[in-house]
Amino acid sequence: MWDEILGLYRSTIRMMTPVLLASLGGLITFHAGILNVAIEGLMLIGAFSAVCFSYVFANAGIGILGAVIFSVALSILYSFFVTTLRANNFAIGFSLNIFVSSLTLYLTRILFRGENAFNSPNIKAIPELSLKLGNKFLEKIFSGFSILVYFSIILTILTSYLIFKTPFGLRLRAVGQNEVASKTAGVNASMIQYMASILCGILCGLAGAQLSISNVRLFSRDMTGGRGFIALAIILIARGKPSFILIMSLIFGFLDSLSIKLQSGKVAPQFSLMIPYIISILVLMFAVIYKHFKCTE
Repeated sequence: MWDEILGLYRSTIRMMTPVLLASLGGLITFHAGILNVAIEGLMLIGAFSAVCFSYVFANAGIGILGAVIFSVALSILYSFFVTTLRANNFAIGFSLNIFVSSLTLYLTRILFRGENAFNSPNIKAIPELSLKLGNKFLEKIFSGFSILVYFSIILTILTSYLIFKTPFGLRLRAVGQNEVASKTAGVNASMIQYMASILCGILCGLAGAQLSISNVRLFSRDMTGGRGFIALAIILIARGKPSFILIMSLIFGFLDSLSIKLQSGKVAPQFSLMIPYIISILVLMFAVIYKHFKCTE
């Protein structure tokens, strides 16, 4: 019984991390006045790039770097359409998601001669930290996770500090709340939004790398599985607060892990895979209803 609980806990932490990193990235653009619908595509290109670079160079660090570079490049492209050209945010976001989904599938089939996935023992995984805490129980709880798992917790604190305690964060929130007033005050709103998009690309690249060369060691078609949209839901539910984002990501990680666990039982796999997304939709729906009734009081 204890082993099953421990296994569920460790799986929860692993499943939480990509969603947490992506949510933190989307949170930064959210405060800049951009609801980043392209998070799904940013994560997917990051996951694909991480596998490619990790395989070719036999180095997980280069895999992470490749994921970040390509995710940032796509994020800048998204920001160019949304910030500079003033194109419709949702139209561009969904277009880029579809483009990345098709591109990564095409490149997987061309580069690795696979159908819809690529797997190889030559793909190097992100190293796991082995902490010596002098207690076996504590070591099972806190040790043996990838570097990005620990880094994501640190990034949650740093993101909160960046948004709410720095001059950049003040300008970021000012642009998000009233872009015209910010420009009148001398703030370069476009530059702030581009910087927010770059930071979002970095975090989404890390999320994709965690998903493809840590949680598993492969790339498969659309392996993000809607986690980018879950990240969007988490941002809206948390109302822009990093601490709430951490909690909501943890809940999603638990539900995601539970759905995988239920697949080994008598529950239909199609139903168990729906659980995290159904719960997220319900929570978002109740959050919107609660906000509506609170505003009408």
